Amino acid sequence: MLLVAALVCGLGAARGDGLEVRLQGPFRFVAANDLALALGAPLTSTPDGLTLRSPDGVLTVFAGAPDAIWQRRGALTPSEVAAFAPPLWHGGRWYLPEDLAEVLGVRLEAAEALLPDGRRLPLTLPPPPPPQVAVASELLELAPAVPALRLYAPSPAGTHAVSLLAVDLGMLALAFPEQQAALDASLRELGGEKALFLAVTSLGPSVWEPELYVRQGGMEVLLAAPLDVQVLEGDPGDLRPGAPVAAVAFLPGGFDLRRPITLRWAGASGTLTLRR
Repeated sequence: MLLVAALVCGLGAARGDGLEVRLQGPFRFVAANDLALALGAPLTSTPDGLTLRSPDGVLTVFAGAPDAIWQRRGALTPSEVAAFAPPLWHGGRWYLPEDLAEVLGVRLEAAEALLPDGRRLPLTLPPPPPPQVAVASELLELAPAVPALRLYAPSPAGTHAVSLLAVDLGMLALAFPEQQAALDASLRELGGEKALFLAVTSLGPSVWEPELYVRQGGMEVLLAAPLDVQVLEGDPGDLRPGAPVAAVAFLPGGFDLRRPITLRWAGASGTLTLRR
């Protein structure tokens, strides 16, 4: 399934010794300033966009636009390259979609990045929420009108070391238009079911039991494998960095996607409205 990509990156390298990656659903975005440092490339950035001058050429990226301009060294004219999503602006830093990193000659593997000169750098995740903040869930917006809910659970690797991200499978194409064909095919296979796409990741060895509770109004229902939760990729019994699990959870037919739905999993809970 095209939607199921490598989600998790290795943890433990200090900034400057690796490339920080942020996750948006099943897709990865890499910090532009970490790329610039690794490539020895001058970087100019503002909230409107960025320009990165790598040894192989100049990449110009614009806020809110999935298309970028690439001027290869020695080429007379620049060319337009299309990414699967616009860049992310978070915490005063730009994060480039994975395929724009490939334009620069950087290939992201499961837990490492392979640089053009053959060096390998570990991929790192942003630091988890501060321990003094007892955050077990957070609402995200993958794109306008595409809400998602992330729930955190403890493991030996840390207080918030395991996370489950849930998003309406039927709305994902709005966040990732380049995956429209694959998403449409998946929806046809599901026969119009109301379905959540689940991405489960972990910072250390862990186990995920493919189940969660959903509640709307006065009704709470347990969704569990194999009937209500279908694992698409990964091994729930061997969840670890570089080995995520992707799944689909089928909501009860009576649930209204335009009313708040509460998800409860591993002691954490959160509420979101899937469609407006």
